[in-house]
Amino acid sequence: MPGAIDNCLAAAVLFALRKFKQQPEPISAEVSCEVGRTDKGRMRIAKIVARLNLGVEAGVLQNLDRVLETFEDFCTVSQSIGQGIPIDVEVFDATGRKLK
Repeated sequence: MPGAIDNCLAAAVLFALRKFKQQPEPISAEVSCEVGRTDKGRMRIAKIVARLNLGVEAGVLQNLDRVLETFEDFCTVSQSIGQGIPIDVEVFDATGRKLK
């Protein structure tokens, strides 16, 4: 499941930036899951955190704010899984600056 989420989110942000003819490559993504117990003591995934790393500094990308506001809506996997498990998506530029 984590591989499907990170690949889909990376593809969504890449697609959205390329629509504006931007070159954010290389993009990397990693997903981690926080496990917790239900009220019945059963182990479940309580939360997912996805981190996307753009390969360039934010300042060279046009329309980045617009892309960051909308790209998640186009990720089929995270939008589906997110209906049952909260997903936090973080985006960083090449300098490590948190953009979202």
